[in-house]
Amino acid sequence: MRIINVHHAWSLPPRARRTVLVLLGIIVLAVACASFTGHGTAALVAVATALLTVAAEELVRTAMRAWLRTA
Repeated sequence: MRIINVHHAWSLPPRARRTVLVLLGIIVLAVACASFTGHGTAALVAVATALLTVAAEELVRTAMRAWLRTA
């Protein structure tokens, strides 16, 4: 019997996908509301800083995983 390994491009489970979409919606709504009150630039800076922090964390996590495999 042959087992077909199907790889999907999205690595998150369906429930996590929904959570990510809800969080993105909240972020977009918060930035839109902040821009209406005149604080759009500050909100965008806060969101960009948070995204850069998450990206750096993922890079460090990936590097540590690779380093621990070889060590």
